[in-house]
Amino acid sequence: MKYEKKQLENHQVELIVETNQEEFNKSKIKAARSISKESKIAGFRPGKAPFDVVKRLYGEDYIEERALDTILNEIYPDLLKQAKLRPYAPGKLDEIIEKKPPKFRLTIPLEPTVELPDYKSIKSSYNLPKISQDEIDSVLSNLQTNYATAEEVDRKAEDGDLVTAKINAVLTKPQKDQNPQILQNTPHQVILGENIDAEQFPFKGFSNNLLGLGKNEQKEFTFKYSKDSQYDHLQNEEVKFSIQIESIKKLTKPEINDDFAKALGVEDLNSLKETIQLQLENEKRNEYDNQYYNDLLDKIAQKAKIHYPPQALEDEIQDVLKNIEQNLAEQNLDLNTYLKINNREKEDFIEKEVKPAAQKRLEHALILDEISRTEKIKLDQEDLQKEYVKTMQQIQSASDFQKLQKQFTTQKLSNAMVMQAASRLMNQRTLEKLKAYANGESQQIIDDSSDKSESKTESLKKEQK
Repeated sequence: MKYEKKQLENHQVELIVETNQEEFNKSKIKAARSISKESKIAGFRPGKAPFDVVKRLYGEDYIEERALDTILNEIYPDLLKQAKLRPYAPGKLDEIIEKKPPKFRLTIPLEPTVELPDYKSIKSSYNLPKISQDEIDSVLSNLQTNYATAEEVDRKAEDGDLVTAKINAVLTKPQKDQNPQILQNTPHQVILGENIDAEQFPFKGFSNNLLGLGKNEQKEFTFKYSKDSQYDHLQNEEVKFSIQIESIKKLTKPEINDDFAKALGVEDLNSLKETIQLQLENEKRNEYDNQYYNDLLDKIAQKAKIHYPPQALEDEIQDVLKNIEQNLAEQNLDLNTYLKINNREKEDFIEKEVKPAAQKRLEHALILDEISRTEKIKLDQEDLQKEYVKTMQQIQSASDFQKLQKQFTTQKLSNAMVMQAASRLMNQRTLEKLKAYANGESQQIIDDSSDKSESKTESLKKEQK
């Protein structure tokens, strides 16, 4: 076997491989034997029909085609060793250049590589925001609203009322072939005067248009969306809204006191506030950590040299798409419906939104893997067991757990969970290491250790005296 190796620009290698006629003849005999095993040839037991009989029944071209597959599969492992290649995925047969003797052209995607910068010198202060009393009060207010009683009233809508309306919306200046209908008889329920800053649908401050209207009353108005609106298909568009009030209910909220806390299963109001604070701290920590580590990895990625084949990015794109489809399914939507609602083409959506997200996720994952190897991070068995239990509990509480049980045996599912737990824990340990370098904690640990060492040395000197 002879080969020529050519490095391609997209982190792939092209191989021109040539075998000899003797090897090919042996492969033809093996191919004919396989054909006779798979077929019922009269007068012969499976796999025992002579070569000439198989050739007469199936033709030499078919035997040679099967032989080419056979010889390629046989030489492929040795070919990788001789060419000193570490593939990301199986190679692709691009062309059969010659048949006698066989000569192939293959393209082999290479395993991704990462050349790390001096990541220890990249600094980023870690300043976790504290929970304010206003945030705790806001949660209490939301709980108070959730447990309020609603009574329908025959009057104009006021602040604090629970109002149900029906919305229609059309573009005032639709483009050619563009459907002007944005919303059609869409139900909308809102508490007037509350969470105006957080209101997003159909736009911030929309509920103010419901104030002063009575049951069955209608109102029309226009609104122009900004050029950076979160609704891509409505950016810079003017929309005419038509609303009709269907019901107005007065809310009576319970008092926030110890009795209210007990109704929620907590001992007293102070305990409720403490529980809320802990929950908010966890949420804020997760949110802050995600952004902090994302920014830190971005800084490393900008200076790193990362190489991967197109197949690696395509695999990541498909994984991101799968996650998007799962999230949409939880909202009773599919991808095609979502794209139609947002007036997007699938190819454009993948190219402009999915691909950049996939590329960033892939590069961050490759950087983390390389840093974990560089830092020689090891996992503690006890911590791994805890992470496995945590992962299994999350999977069991997922809506598609029964579906997973049908797809995998208990052993396979358990193995998958072990791998997932180990990967997540390894990433966590690696990120903690990066944070220690970026926030100056690593140097502090060294300084503290040095101070302790000096203190012990001084104590020993005193004892010797």
